[in-house]
Order: sequence, then C-alpha cells, then structure tokens
Amino acid sequence: MAGFSWLRNRPNFILHKFLYPQHLASVCSRRRVASKAFHPIVHSRRGDFYNAGKPLDFANIRMLLLKRCIHATGYYNSREGDYYQLLGVPQNASKDEIKKAFHALAKKYHPDANKNNPLAKRKFQEIREAYEVLQDSEKRAEYDMLKQQSRENTTSSSRGTGGFRHANGSAEFSDSFQKIFSEIFEEETDNATSDIQVELSISFLEAAQGCTKHLSFDSNILCESCDGHGYPVNAKAKRCPTCEGTGTVFIHPFLARCSTCKGSGHIIKEYCRSCGGSGIVEVVKEVTVPIPAGVDSGDIISVPRAGKVGRRGQSGTLVIKLKVAEDLVFQRDGADLYVDSNIGFTQALIGGKVDVPTLNGKAQVKIPKGVQHGQLTILRGKGLPRKGFFVDHGDQYVRFRINFPTVVNDRQRAILEEFAKEEIEQAQNMAVDGNWWIRLTEYATTPRFMLELSTLMLVLLFINKVLT
Repeated sequence: MAGFSWLRNRPNFILHKFLYPQHLASVCSRRRVASKAFHPIVHSRRGDFYNAGKPLDFANIRMLLLKRCIHATGYYNSREGDYYQLLGVPQNASKDEIKKAFHALAKKYHPDANKNNPLAKRKFQEIREAYEVLQDSEKRAEYDMLKQQSRENTTSSSRGTGGFRHANGSAEFSDSFQKIFSEIFEEETDNATSDIQVELSISFLEAAQGCTKHLSFDSNILCESCDGHGYPVNAKAKRCPTCEGTGTVFIHPFLARCSTCKGSGHIIKEYCRSCGGSGIVEVVKEVTVPIPAGVDSGDIISVPRAGKVGRRGQSGTLVIKLKVAEDLVFQRDGADLYVDSNIGFTQALIGGKVDVPTLNGKAQVKIPKGVQHGQLTILRGKGLPRKGFFVDHGDQYVRFRINFPTVVNDRQRAILEEFAKEEIEQAQNMAVDGNWWIRLTEYATTPRFMLELSTLMLVLLFINKVLT
C-alpha cells in the first residue's frame, strides 16, 4: 500500500490521471519520487500511443487491453519465492523427484502434525503451490521461462529506469492492473480476516432477563519479544534484491510496491525465535460480554479490538452470534410470550382463578365462566423487552387447557348423570320454545281451525246485533 494508499476512494483520479500521463508524473513528483523514474511511463515503444501532455485515445486504450504486454510478476515474484528451492530439488529434477520431495515436506509441515506451529500451515500452502506448478508440464515451462526472463531483465531494467525495475514476461495487462489495485484494498481485506466469529449458547431466561457471560477463545497478539516485527531488535537489514532498495517495481505501465520487501526497500533474513518470524503468537483470550435483555437466536454482539491482530498491528472484532435455547414453559413469538394453563372442567364451567408463571414470578389470572379449550387471555406488558429506542415490552398470552377426568366415583357419577338429565331436558325445552310458531302455522291450516274460526265469527256478529 505504500505507493498507492493515496489512490483510495479516488476512481475519477484513477481514470483521469492514468489516461493523462503528464498528471501522473506531476502527482508522483509530489510523492518525493525522482521525475526521471517515470520516464518509462510516458515513453514507450508505442510512441503513437503514449504522448506526454496529450490525452489518450479510447480506441487505442481498448487495443492495449486486448494486446499482450510484457512483465514477469507471475509465479516468480510471488511471496513464496523460488519453487525449486521450496521443494529442495534442482531445476532439472524429474517429476518423480518432485513428487517424492513434496510428500516428504507435506508430511513434515502438515497442519495436523503442527497444531502449535502457526508457520506450518503457511509453509504447507507454499510447498503445495510449488508442487502444483512444477508437476504440470505447461505451468513448469512457463515458470522456467518467466524466471529466466526476470533474471535477464533485472540488470537492464535497473540501469535504464533510474533504479526502478522493469518486469517483463507474458501475461495480460489486466493482471498488472489487478496486482496494483489489489494493494489499494489490502487494508480492508486484512481487517476482514482478523475478525473472529464465535457462537454463544444461552438459556431462555438469560436471554429474557439479560446476563453477563465470560468467553475464552483462541486468538493471537503481537509478539512481545520482537514487538510484532518478526525479527530481533538488533537484526541487520540488507538491500532488497528484487527492487534494488527502491521499494517499488515497474509493472508496465505502472509502479507497484515490491512484494518481496513490502515496499521497505530492505529485507531481514533473521527471524524472531518466539514467534517464528510471523510477529504474532497464539494465545487464549478472555472477554466479559454483557448480554442485553430480549435478545433472540441469530442476534449479533460485536466486541471491538478483541479479534486477531492484523498485519498492520490492529486487532479485529470479536463477532458473537447468539443461540437461545428453547424453554419448557414459555413459547416465544418475537417479544410476545405464550404459556399454557391447565384447568378442570368444573373450573371451565363455573369460572375461578388460577396461578400462571411469568418472567417476574407467579401471577393470578381470572378464569371466565364457560371458557373454551384453547381460549386465550392476555396479560399486558408481561412479555419480553422490545428492540427500539423506547423501552417497551410485549404481552403474555395464557392459553387455557381443560382437563377432563377419566375416572369418577359413584357419587360423582350420580351427580353427573343428574346434570346430564337436566341438560337434556333444558335442551328439549329450548327446542320446544323455539318451535311454537311452526306448530301454530300447522294448526291454522287444519279444517278444525277453520270450523272454530267460523263459529267464533258468527257468535261475535250475533252479540253485536243484540247490543245494537
């Protein structure tokens, strides 16, 4: 990031400055870099394409992206170093020799066999990558070619560019572009990988009422012996052979930070015995975390600066994902709670009161007369705390479950039979009272009703005649 941290969040600058080379030279001069070092950027074999002081033609830009440029930053300049040296074999080694060397090193540095050595995993990845390249005939041929070209161009590049190294080989222009701008977002990637994610299981009551938890987890810290540098304090630094001490390499047509020395211009071959050169040591960290009331499964609690130490010495974040266990009494729906209350069938008929559990202890609830099985009653504000700016609570719902007896004695049976008889008679009377209109209409259509009605009318006429 040393040479390109000033490009962060500047997409317009990236487009404008790299398409107008004279601006790039002026900006880089402000970065205290000798102006002659940027001569290769504004001068190339494509003289019609790079014209200092003139904007570039977008049609030519497209052609440049489609053409193959020359640089050798592929496998050879990667952080792993020489693949033959990693496997400990000569350059003319056969595939069987490479395979035999790989198996021996893989057995030695396998992570399962080196659980207490943080460098073993990285070493294992390096030798595996070397084996994958050298075992493949095409990849190995390309690697050997890039390696040879890199050696040939190191001397000529350092002479012709004022100390900046040209990297030549066969790869796409987009690879160079990706290599450069991957450094711009290196910090974000480093911060993301230094975070630690753990899962914390808590009981229902702990989630409902809130609690404090003590956590222990595997992490790392900066090595105290070397202050996180990875080498002793009195170690001697040597000039980086890759960038010749400049800290940068020239990847046509840009400048990039040297991957060998990480932009410092020098390397130190000695390493700290305590941390094995990594600058960090594995430890077990402990934190105390307050759990707020009302949390649910899937909720996240973040503890800043409790994660692993990144390459820049900054600790990441401890990310705690909660898992709340289910309760045998309470059922949860957000901030609302549901609880079952078992009552007898006589209580359901005549009503009464019953004690039900709440988060704050027992509460007495009135049983309505004639309550039905599964009917709900509400206790306002007896639920869980709601999430939000204002402190609020959900409700608790009491669900009545009616228990019917399976065995009764003779006296209870007699009472129930008498009750059943009265219930049947009451139902019949209600049925009779409800059918009087039907019976009246049926009687009005009979001949007897017509005869009685005619007789009544004659009597009324006779009385009226007599009175008048």
